[in-house]
This record gives sequence, C-alpha cells and structure tokens, in this order.
Amino acid sequence: MKKLLLLSVIILSLSQAANSQTPESILATVQQKYTSEKIYFHYDKTNYIAGETIWFKAYLMEGFAPSVKSTVLAVELLNDSGRLLDKKILPINGSAAIGEFSLPKTLSQGAYLIKAFTKDLMNFGFNSFYYHTLNIYNPTSQNRLNDQQVNYQLSFLPESGNMVAGIKNRVAFKCTDNYGNPKNVEGKIKNEAGKEIISFKSDYDGMGIAEFIPIANEKYMAHCVIDGTVPKIQPLPLAAPAGVVLQITRNTAKTSFLLDATTVANQNMEPSYILGVMENIVAFKIPIAEGIKIMSGEIPVGQLPSGILQLTVFNKENKPLAERLVFINSGDYMPEGIFRNEKVSLKPRTKNTYSFTMADTIPGTFSVSVTEGETENNPADNIISRFLLTSDMKGVIHNPSYYFESNDLLHQLRLDYVMLTNGWRRYSWNEMFSGHFPPMTFKDPGYIAISGKAFNPKKDKPLLNQEITAIVKTKDKQTDFFKITTDSVGDFFANGFIFEDTAKFYLQSSVTKNSKVNLTLTSNYLSQVFHNLQTPLPKTFLAMPGIELQKKFEEGYNFNKLSRFDGILLDEIKINSKIKSEKEKYEQKYVSGRMSSATTELDFLTDPPKSHQNILNYLQSRLNGVSITGGPFNYSIVYRNTRSMMGGPIQMSVYLDEFQVDPSQIATLSVSEVAMVKVFSGSGYNGGPGGALVIYTKKGDGSYSSGIPLTSFNIEGFSPTKEFFSPNYEKKEEASILYDERTTLYWNPYFITNAEHKEIQFSFYNSDKAKKFKIIIEGFTETGKLLHVEKQIE
Repeated sequence: MKKLLLLSVIILSLSQAANSQTPESILATVQQKYTSEKIYFHYDKTNYIAGETIWFKAYLMEGFAPSVKSTVLAVELLNDSGRLLDKKILPINGSAAIGEFSLPKTLSQGAYLIKAFTKDLMNFGFNSFYYHTLNIYNPTSQNRLNDQQVNYQLSFLPESGNMVAGIKNRVAFKCTDNYGNPKNVEGKIKNEAGKEIISFKSDYDGMGIAEFIPIANEKYMAHCVIDGTVPKIQPLPLAAPAGVVLQITRNTAKTSFLLDATTVANQNMEPSYILGVMENIVAFKIPIAEGIKIMSGEIPVGQLPSGILQLTVFNKENKPLAERLVFINSGDYMPEGIFRNEKVSLKPRTKNTYSFTMADTIPGTFSVSVTEGETENNPADNIISRFLLTSDMKGVIHNPSYYFESNDLLHQLRLDYVMLTNGWRRYSWNEMFSGHFPPMTFKDPGYIAISGKAFNPKKDKPLLNQEITAIVKTKDKQTDFFKITTDSVGDFFANGFIFEDTAKFYLQSSVTKNSKVNLTLTSNYLSQVFHNLQTPLPKTFLAMPGIELQKKFEEGYNFNKLSRFDGILLDEIKINSKIKSEKEKYEQKYVSGRMSSATTELDFLTDPPKSHQNILNYLQSRLNGVSITGGPFNYSIVYRNTRSMMGGPIQMSVYLDEFQVDPSQIATLSVSEVAMVKVFSGSGYNGGPGGALVIYTKKGDGSYSSGIPLTSFNIEGFSPTKEFFSPNYEKKEEASILYDERTTLYWNPYFITNAEHKEIQFSFYNSDKAKKFKIIIEGFTETGKLLHVEKQIE
C-alpha cells in the first residue's frame, strides 16, 4: 500500500487537469463504482474419484487487497453439458468461504466444472465468474472415456494491437489444441506471391515472436507444421497504412519502451502521452512532446507493485492509439516465513508434524492440504498466479504457476509471451469512454436477511415504529436475541444472520408482550437470492483426453480397494458407548452450550412430579436460594436476595425453552408439561446480575399447549458443512481401520494468524501406501500479501 500512496503523489504531479472525459477521471469512476472481485479456490487435490469429497476454501480479492464487498458465495458443480449436480451457498468470513462437495459413488467419469460467483459479480456477467475444471474418474463406470478428435488453433497478434506498414513489427503467435495444451509450431510467413518473408518457430509452450516490416495492402500467410506432423495455413492480420507501434524490451537491468509513430501524418493520430494503469489506478503518465515521432524510455518498474501493467498511448483528444500489457514482478506479494519439518515419517500410519511461522504480524487466513505425492500432479494455478495473472486474462494460460517459480530473465520473457497472446479481461477504453458500464442492479444481501411487514393481532393495522424481539434458534441449539424496529409504515428489515441448514425465527412485540405479532414476509430465501443461473460453459472448460486421464488413475490407484473405499471406512470403526438416559437425550437435542452448566437442576423426566399446579407456584418452595413470590400478574423471582446498589431486589431473567419471557407469560404452564428446570447464579450466567431461571418443556421448542404469543417461521440457512476426518492411530478404535488408501492425508482451511499467533502448525498420520507427501499452504494477509508454500517430502 505504501507503493500505491507514493504513486498517487507521482500521478498528481504528472497528470493534466482533470475533466469528465480524461482517462484519469473515468478510471476514478471505475475504481469507485465498477471494480469486480476475483476468486481463487484452494482444493485439497487436483483430481478425484467418484465417492470422494472435494474439499475447498475460496479466497476473494478486490484490487490489491482482500475483498470486503460480499458476504455470500454461491458455488455450483456442473457436468460437461452444463447440468447442475450440486450447489453450495456459503458465508464469506474474513474474505474467504469454506465448503465441500460429496461426490456420489455412481458419478460418471469425465470433466466437471466448478462455478462460483457473488451477487456483485453477477453485475459484471458470467464471464467474470470463477470457473475451474476438475477431472473425476470412476473405475467402475460403464461409460469409459474415449479420446476426442484433436483440433489445433493458431493465432497471430501484433504487439501493440495493430500491424503497421513500413516499420518493424513484432507479431506474437500461440498454438494450442482444443484441450488448451500448447503445441510446437514452426513455419514460414509468405506474401501473396508466395515469397518467403521470414521463418518462425515457437519458443515456449507453443508461443513465440516473429519480426518483419509489412507492406501496405499486402496479405501475409503463415505456412506451418504443428507438432511436427500437422500442416496448417493461417492468415495474418492486415497491416494498416499508418499508425503507432509500442514495443517493450526487457533485460536483466531494466524494462524499456520504444514508441514509433513515423508513419503518422494525420494530426489526430499523433501520440500525446503514455498512461500506465494497474488495477484501475493510474500508476504514471509520460507526456510526449508535440511532433515527436520516435520516443524511448524506461518503465519505473521499481516503483510499481506486482501485477499487470496496462500501457496505452493516447492522442491529445484522449483517444487510444496503441496498447500493450506488461507484467511487473517486484516480488512484493509474498510474506516471509520459515517452514519446519518437526516430525517426519513415511512409514504407514505414523505421525507427521510440520509448521510454517509467519515473519509478518499482519493478520491472515490460510489453508493447508497434504496429499499422497505419487498420484497427485501439480496444480496448474495457485493463489499467486490466479490473483496476479489468470483472473485478469482471457483464454487459457497453460501452467500459469510456472511463471512465478522464478523472476529471472527467462521467466520474464516467457511471461511476456502470455501478455502478448492472451486477451485483456477488463474494460476496453472505448467501452469506458462511451459509458458502457453494468447497471449494478444486484446487491449483496449482507448474509441472511429477513424483511416483511408487522401487524397487530387482528392483522388490520400495521405496527408502526414499534420494537420487535426476534428470537433465532438454530438446529445446533444456538439461541440468539435481536431487537428489530418497524418503520413508519410497519415494515421491518434485518440482516447479518449466519447459520447453517435452517433456523426457527420467533417474533414478539416488545410493547404488547401478551399480544401476538402477525406478519407478512417479503424476503427471499438464499436459494432464491442465488437462483440457478443458466450460463454457457466457458471457453476455458477443457476436458483431459480420455486415455491420458484413464492411464493416470489406473497407474495410481488400487481399484479393488477403492471400489469399496469411502473416505476412511468409518463403518469399520467400532465405538462402544453407553446408553444415554432420557435427560441426556433431551439435553443433547434441546439444551445449548451456554445453558449446560447450571447451579441447580430439577429433572422432571427421570422423576416426574405428581402435581397439577402451575410451574412457578410448584417451584416456590423447591429451589434452594430462589425466592418466588406474588401471583400470576406480579411474580417476583429473586436469587439469594440479590440486590442492586439502590437496595432493591434484582429480578432473575426467566427463559422458556431458552426464549426469554415475562413470568406472567408462563403463569398457566402446568408442571406436567415441564421436562427440567435450571437455575443459574448471577456470577455463573452472562445474561445479567440477577441470574436466570430456565424452564424446559417436554416439546422443547416453546410450543406448549398454553401457548406464548410468538409468531414463528423457518428461514433457510447456509449450506451445511462437514469436518474433514483425519484418523488418529493412537486411538484404539481408529487403529482397527482395515484399509487406509487416503490420497488426501490432511486438510485444514481454518488457520488464522496474527501478531500473537504467527505459527501454522499441523499434524497428520500417514496412510498405508504414501511414500511421499505434497504439502501446500495457501492464503493471504489483510494487506493482500499472497502465500503459496509447496513442499515435497520424500
């Protein structure tokens, strides 16, 4: 961030006075209103077998920092025809979301697609979504994979957008098959008469550069051979009679530019300045004196953060004349740290311990995967290459993580091929100057939201400007209380709720507690907010050829064991447990953690009282330390005569099935309807100094026959998540597992670091077959530092 602040000062000193149609002012609007998020997924591994679980953690960024825009992420699993197989709707916490897909054992083998998006990304169209192809194999599938016909694609792209006649041009080229795999190509460029102009040959991953001086109105064809055997003839773009060419040259010392406008005679095509932009922020502006036809200079790489730099040549009317992308690798994106092998053992079922200690005290969120190294191939993309490279480029970039293995000149030059041959995913200048921006109609819901209109008991008048108590009880027995205030027409809105599966909402008027609130809900469930979007399969959806995929898995897996292997064979673990009492069963189902350790308890399930009194009258002489006096409309309930500083008694908080109520509301509750009673002292209960009296009914949800005036309804929550199972072979019951053929040995997406806790430490037990481990640690800090640590243990 310091670099960006420094650049802002440089920009102010170089920029012209802003007006509504300068690139600077347009970019300021884009930065304020139209920046989109980027998404990266850390998966536990790269390929899967039907019946396994796809574990993942999604990271979200906006610009150079973790995104704080969105609170909800939708993740879909699609087959190769685009049919939805499964969907998860997940909360985003700390700019990350965690989930999994459980694959059916009957799933057909083939290529599958993970699609992810937020409401914010929906504004920018489906091309802005996250897409990732996963290969899933099924050794028992009758639908065997077959190799598909291979087609080849060859593209020629002039360096700065247009080929210009009369001056030397660099024309980049790229050759791939229809799976996105790079293919070697070599040949000759010839003119219409068949005369050879220059020969060319791919240098790396099917990419390279050909340099020549084209002639105006001359057509050029590339006559070449792909992969040594396939002939192809490909036309090149036509050369313009005049124009501006911007060339970039890199060496170990600096990155330089050369601007050539010698063919320009029209004053409207004369260059006026070069603008450098990163993440929609102007990084620098280089003025060009009037009449200058050739200009060279150095790009201030040392002052820029890592990422894609967009260089554009403008005329004095702010019209773009030429454009070039340059990748800046200043090495500032990685946080420093130390990886330690604390305990290493490759023997079956032995314990391993490793750690990574952050040097930085800035808080961060991280995930760790450990896989069996023999069958696991390298992930083509990682968190660094995704956020700094592939998320901003169109098309397929083969093995993008390679370009970040080193910052030497060779890697820089090869990455420059990518800048020349892959399209820019962001707005074009023509789009921005014409005002073609998305309408931004989709808004983030702010986690789970409820809205509606509240009415009086007769439902003939809305409750205006009135406080409503909302009680939320989730399936995991968590109970929370909120205050919601209706507006001047009786409408209410509340968001920020986070729970899984479903929850029951109870609403009660805070003013008229003995009157039921009627309401009409207007909010949509999460599944409606994130409805299924029928989008075409992305062009980057590429299946691995059948025989290659089939061979890979047949070599790496034991089919006889895998055909009956599901996770860790939990059904083979015999766990002896005692039979639970009725009270224990009830508490497991209805009692939340905060209500588990009471000062005094009465168990009516084991020893039901023979009484027809109401519960408060029955308890008047049966709870040590609790004084219950008064009648149905004026009960006073005090624990051990607790008094305030003013001398008056402090009343206990009264709860029914963990919902706070007024004592008068349970005056008619019969003893026969009660399951148990708990008493919490003021010192042992965080609900107030007077302590709490908690009464549980046999139904456990507040719906006893007398009926408290509560309006209730169910609300859909986030997709339930499950916990990764990692066996502990020091435990007797887990040591009896018959086969341990795990390929994912460890997965933990919950690591958080800060100034007090800078260490990421993890332990796991080896499987029966792993001879080497692949450890991957990924994540980011609050300042946008990207961590990718990859270790091979053998």
